[in-house]
Amino acid sequence: MRKSVLLKTGSLAVVVTTALLFGWSTQASAQFSARLFTTGGNNEIHFGSGAASWCVHVEPTGGAFDVTNIDACSVRLSSPPNGSVNEIAYDCTKTTVVSDSDGNGIQDIQFCFVKTAMHPLFDNLHGNSPKTVTVFVTGNLITGGSFGGSLTLTLYLKS
Repeated sequence: MRKSVLLKTGSLAVVVTTALLFGWSTQASAQFSARLFTTGGNNEIHFGSGAASWCVHVEPTGGAFDVTNIDACSVRLSSPPNGSVNEIAYDCTKTTVVSDSDGNGIQDIQFCFVKTAMHPLFDNLHGNSPKTVTVFVTGNLITGGSFGGSLTLTLYLKS
């Protein structure tokens, strides 16, 4: 399995590709807490208009893990019980971006989900009025253990 991470510091951007070997130690199985946040108005998802994807940033709480140790292929977005599926997988063939998006001195990693792939998470919701939902992002760390966090969003199902 290969993992590509784009590291951004100021105006410098570097793509780092690492080969992940199967059989790493899974000493810790504890769930580490993560802060989820959005930038640029992404706390609202407009399914009928706007960008084709929705992006969320994952930041470790209390320095509990390094975001470059996230196994991107294990990342899941969920929002039970709002849809016909409980979760969707992140498309780990995409390059992820590691930066300090909110300027708080802590590295975060951005995961973008295609909105058409997100529809089954919310297809039990109906009507034209905005819906307030909680989403969860979870995943595994290549060093062992897992992370998770939640975020409240506003959904607009129709344009």
